[in-house]
Amino acid sequence: MKAAACRFALLAHPGSRRALGFSAACAKEGFPEPRLIAWEDWLSPAFDRAAALAGIDALRIETPAENLAAERALLLRGASASRKEGSLFLPEHECPALPPDEGELRYQRQWYLGWRTVLEELGEISRTTGIRMMNAPAEIASLFDKQATREILQRDGVPLPPSSGICSSFEDLLATMQSTGWSRVFLKPCHGSSATGVMAIARSSKGAWQVVSSARLVGSRIRNSKQLRRLTDESEIRSTVDAVCGQRALLEKWFPKATWKGKAFDLRVVVIAGKAAHVAMRTSSFPITNLHLRNQRGGIAELIGSLGEPAWRKAMHVAEKAAASFPGCHYCGVDLMLGPGGKTHAVAEVNAFGDLLHRELWDGMNPWEAELRTWPSLSC
Repeated sequence: MKAAACRFALLAHPGSRRALGFSAACAKEGFPEPRLIAWEDWLSPAFDRAAALAGIDALRIETPAENLAAERALLLRGASASRKEGSLFLPEHECPALPPDEGELRYQRQWYLGWRTVLEELGEISRTTGIRMMNAPAEIASLFDKQATREILQRDGVPLPPSSGICSSFEDLLATMQSTGWSRVFLKPCHGSSATGVMAIARSSKGAWQVVSSARLVGSRIRNSKQLRRLTDESEIRSTVDAVCGQRALLEKWFPKATWKGKAFDLRVVVIAGKAAHVAMRTSSFPITNLHLRNQRGGIAELIGSLGEPAWRKAMHVAEKAAASFPGCHYCGVDLMLGPGGKTHAVAEVNAFGDLLHRELWDGMNPWEAELRTWPSLSC
C-alpha cells in the first residue's frame, strides 16, 4: 500500500495550530483527511474508541495540554497513583470542579501519572489492532519525564550537562551546590514544558543569589508568565524553589551557552526519520531562550557561515544521536546547546511534540509536510 493511501487519525484539540497544520499537510501531500478525535472526547469514559479508530492505519498523538476538560480528566486518572507515592495531589472528588487557571503550575506529577496511564492504553491499542503510531506512546511517556529522558540519553552517550538528580527542596539545592562547587545551576520541573517553572540559579562566592525564571510565587502557589524576571531576595527564592521541588524537579549544572551578537543562544532541532531537518535559533539576553518568552529568532544561515559546515554537521549529528535514543518517534524536537565557539555540545531536552516550527522550512517543506513525506509506506 502506498504511503499516500495511509489513513490517519489525529488525537488533538480541534482548531489548534497543530490540528490545522497537520490536516493541511495531509491535503497537500495527498493523504486522506485525518480523522480528528478531540482529547476531551477520547478521555470521556463513554467514548467509543473502537468506532473512532475503525478503518484507521496510523495515529498521530498531539499534546492534551492547555485544555481544562483534558486537564481535569488526566488529574482524575492520576489521583490514586499520586496519593500512593505521596506527591502533591488533588482528590478525585475535586478534579471535575477544578477551576480554570492557565498560569498556575498545579499538580504536575498527578497530571503526568494520569497522562502515563492514557499513553499505556494507547500502546496497548497499537499492539492489539496493528494501528501504527507516529510517535510511540511509551517513548512519549519517557519524554514527559525529564529524569527518565536524561537516563536514556546518558545510557546512549549523548552529551548532557552534569546533574545531581531529583532536588527535593531549597536546602537540598544549597547542599548540592556547596558539595559540588557548582555556583550556577538549572532547576527544571520534571513534567513541565515550554520552560514552565524552570529556574536559572546563580550564587556568588559571597552568598548573593540571582535567579531568572518565568515562575513567581503567589501565596503558596506557583504561577507562570510569558515574561522572565530576576529574583534576588533569598526568602522569595527559597519559597519558590521549595514550591517547584514539591512537584518533582531535576537539578543540572549550568551549561555555558555560546553567544550570538551579544546574546546567548541554543537550537531547537526537529529530527524527522532520524535526520536533522528544521532548525530554529533562539537568542536571549537571559539564560532561558524559549521563543514564547519574548525572545528572538537568530539567522541560521549566518550561524552556519560563522561556525563552518564541519562544526554545523557535528552539532546536527548530536541532535540526531539524541533522537535515535527514541527510535519509536518518527519526529521529535531536540533542544541543543552549543558551548562558547560552538565547540562543545549538550542536549537540554528532547520534546515529543517539539515540531511546532511552522515558520521554518526544510527542503521547501514545513515540519508536518516533511513528516508525511518521510512516513514509510510499509507502515500502512
